[in-house]
Amino acid sequence: MKKDLTNARAVAIIVSYETKGGRALTEELLRKSLLRCPLFGGLSREALDSLTGGDRAVRTYADGEIIGSADESGSPLLIVLAEGKAAVTTPNAGHNVLLRFLGAGDLFGIANLFSDAPSVSTVRASGGCTCLLISEDTVRALLDNDRDFRQSYIGYLSGRVRFLNRKIGYLTAGSAERRLALYLAGLGQGEVTLTESLSSLSDLLNLGRASLYRAFDRLTADGYLVKNGKHLILPDPAAMLAHYNQ
Repeated sequence: MKKDLTNARAVAIIVSYETKGGRALTEELLRKSLLRCPLFGGLSREALDSLTGGDRAVRTYADGEIIGSADESGSPLLIVLAEGKAAVTTPNAGHNVLLRFLGAGDLFGIANLFSDAPSVSTVRASGGCTCLLISEDTVRALLDNDRDFRQSYIGYLSGRVRFLNRKIGYLTAGSAERRLALYLAGLGQGEVTLTESLSSLSDLLNLGRASLYRAFDRLTADGYLVKNGKHLILPDPAAMLAHYNQ
């Protein structure tokens, strides 16, 4: 029996876009895409086969097409990008506010799983993409029967909670320089390495890329930072925090 693609409890997983030259999306390609995702990377071959077998539900989205609805309960819930990008937006005062871009390996929508509340965000394909749709019942079965998947699921959610807690702290910190100083102070004193990409750091601090660059320049000009790529020198983090707390 084929899976119902209109199931309100579907999980959309963007796995690839392989229509150029008429090349079909194969089970092996689906499997490799899932293995790149933190939630599915530890699954057994048998479990992966159950997700990518002949009765799989696959859908292609065109550029600009909505993948996850912001106001429809039970819209596609989990999105894993293997290739290309997607834009995540949320409505605010009659306008769509860009929250972030999704890149290869990023997840979206896990918080909507097992919930009757409508999604508050919308995801649009940026370039064509093909989606593997997995029902909520399938995810529940994996949680019940696969210990590795269950641990990955819990671990991912725990990581998101930590991320959001940190982000709340930075949001209340005030200026861009203060937010950046708080983050950098947490790396230690002396020679340290910037572990986040600038894109991830911009998202974490809730700053535009231009604002983040200006904050780096300001900390450098004020003598609290020496930056060479991802290699940083922080002479006195305490003094830096005190200065930008004024």
